[in-house]
Amino acid sequence: MSVLSVTELNRAVAVSLERNFPLMRVQGEIAGLTRAASGHWYFSLRDSSASVKAVMFRGKTSLLDWQPKEGDQVEVTAVVTLYEPRGDFQLRIESISRSGQGALFEAFLARKQKLLQAGLLDPERKRPIPTTINAIGLVTSLGAAALRDVVVTLTQLAPRIRIVLYPSLVQGTEAAAMLCQQIRRADQNPALDALLLVRGGGSLEDLWAFNDEELAHAIAGCQHVVIAGIGHETDVTIADLVADIRAATPTAAAQSVARRDQQAVQLLTEFGMRAAAIMRRRWTAAQQRLDLLSQAVKSPRETLALRQLRLEGLTRHLRLSMQGRLQVANARLDRIRAELSALDPTAILGRGYAMVLDTEARLVTDARAVGLGQALTVQLAKGLLDVRVHRAHGEDPAG
Repeated sequence: MSVLSVTELNRAVAVSLERNFPLMRVQGEIAGLTRAASGHWYFSLRDSSASVKAVMFRGKTSLLDWQPKEGDQVEVTAVVTLYEPRGDFQLRIESISRSGQGALFEAFLARKQKLLQAGLLDPERKRPIPTTINAIGLVTSLGAAALRDVVVTLTQLAPRIRIVLYPSLVQGTEAAAMLCQQIRRADQNPALDALLLVRGGGSLEDLWAFNDEELAHAIAGCQHVVIAGIGHETDVTIADLVADIRAATPTAAAQSVARRDQQAVQLLTEFGMRAAAIMRRRWTAAQQRLDLLSQAVKSPRETLALRQLRLEGLTRHLRLSMQGRLQVANARLDRIRAELSALDPTAILGRGYAMVLDTEARLVTDARAVGLGQALTVQLAKGLLDVRVHRAHGEDPAG
């Protein structure tokens, strides 16, 4: 048996590794990343029970359009080698890409760029919330906390706004297609003034349905303004970027609608006050003109009497004219108030009726759908009651 030097041993091992382990793909987490001044990158790839050193030379790193960082899950194409001067076993990286969440994020960025080039993210195509909102279409899951958040927020801040629910899956392989269907269905309802697309928080994978390209085109094609409130403040989806308004959360989306409604009511009140002020100023100006005309009359008694009659007639005419205008303005204000009152759902609750919701914020309309001991929420004209069922009657007690 011949005796090998350390150099000869390491050379033989290096040749054997490169011959027996050709180019292969390895997945792991980046650890100990160092970017040398030379442009080379040194790090380890690890999983739950092992790690291996890796190097990526400047000629390869310069080709990347993204910057890996500590903790990234990646897939690498590499050659197994031995760094002969120290006898270190390592991977020589030829290419690197994100894996898992990273791959999804890459797909998100690519889709975002495609839609940006198509003009769907252009700020100039975004529309503001309508000045007057009487009804909204709400696209979300029946079992989502987002549904309760929106209903409670609008009931408290803008109770006159009617909510039309368009239930849909918001997660899973079938969610994107169903969201598209419900968005388009809601957009065909002429009674609506805006659409809310909402969902609670989750991982990038959980929210992936909202990154669907067809959904982006469905939102962009809506005649109604679309307000998106998806996930938490840090969550951003394609649907958020395409929607006319992006709210940080479902509650924030409902609040934006409520603020617009409150502004409309305030504008209406200010309009009424301005109209009344204009009428008062016109009345005062007319009275002053009459006073000036009265003071200017210095003719003999007959002429004075004729002009006095003329002034009295003009006074009556102006008074009737001003009263008529005020009556028209007041009638218009009364009609608007009546219309607003007719749209107010709390008027029904104020007559003793109540709205019953289960723990998933679904309306309860049938006693047979409720189990003994089940917790319910009762919405009254003023406030909420948390109750529990002790007895249930399946039919109308009068029947």
